[in-house]
Amino acid sequence: MGMATTALGWHLHEDKRRARTLATLAASPFDRVRMAAFPAVSLEERVAELAAIEVTAELVLAPPATEEHVRDVVGRLSGHENVWWSLAADAALFPEVGEHEWVRLAELVAEEDHGHHPLSISAAQDSPLLWRRIFTHGSVVGASPRQAWVATRDHWKPVHIDQSGYEGDGDEPWQSLTAEEVVDQAWDGALRRRPVTHGEWYADDDGLTWSADGGTLRGAAVERLRLLDGIVGQTPREAVYRDRDAPMLALDGEYYLEFCGEHRFPQREHELPEGRYAVEVIDAWEMTVRSLGVHDGGGTVTVPLPAAEHQAIRVRRVP
Repeated sequence: MGMATTALGWHLHEDKRRARTLATLAASPFDRVRMAAFPAVSLEERVAELAAIEVTAELVLAPPATEEHVRDVVGRLSGHENVWWSLAADAALFPEVGEHEWVRLAELVAEEDHGHHPLSISAAQDSPLLWRRIFTHGSVVGASPRQAWVATRDHWKPVHIDQSGYEGDGDEPWQSLTAEEVVDQAWDGALRRRPVTHGEWYADDDGLTWSADGGTLRGAAVERLRLLDGIVGQTPREAVYRDRDAPMLALDGEYYLEFCGEHRFPQREHELPEGRYAVEVIDAWEMTVRSLGVHDGGGTVTVPLPAAEHQAIRVRRVP
């Protein structure tokens, strides 16, 4: 599934700050960065630098939302393998551009993009743009993972939550989430197969923030997201979301991953088919994985929990 972050203007700064950004990305759990493709900006070298550290550039094309700009950027960069396209970071910021105009621009991207890279536009969870076939996946703005899942559960394409708030201390509500909120959202989204893009809004000594300008990540969420990335990477691709009172990924008889989030359950029960299962409790905040041994046989398995927030349960079939 991979994990993304937002650093829209990292490439617009001087060499020293760009180098810090690249070093930060190389040491992070992120394999994709959302960045603005402004006119008259040389992007080829920056995209190549990202390729060297195995990071994909998701290029946000608007502003401006014009055919000339789309042709120019896509024509220059479609030959790079590590590129995704996003028409806009939030379609609502361009009220003068209607649905059909967005679709026409998307069709233009597809025409010019000989590499057939992923293409989306970030929009509200109820936007008809999310359902347009020209886009390879949906990109949701401003929704919690549960809200996004409810609104898009019948969606036939993958759906990402690319802007639901940043860890930080900014002036706006979406710039001032706690690290705990960011970590919980990321786990919730991952288990609903609605991955959440990371963002951070702490001003550094230059008054600049990661998600606007790149630089260095300062928040507490990033290391916790590394744990999540590793756990999701070990989860069978066939596992599907199960709608329970806490989000769960399940592959019946083989694998179960449940996240309790803000709930402080003292225990959870799981019904398992006959078999042997390794049972673990994961503390998503403390970054610990605690083995509860192997359960031999089927039926009801009761998993004791510490009655604390940020707990997850992983159950895996073993020989």
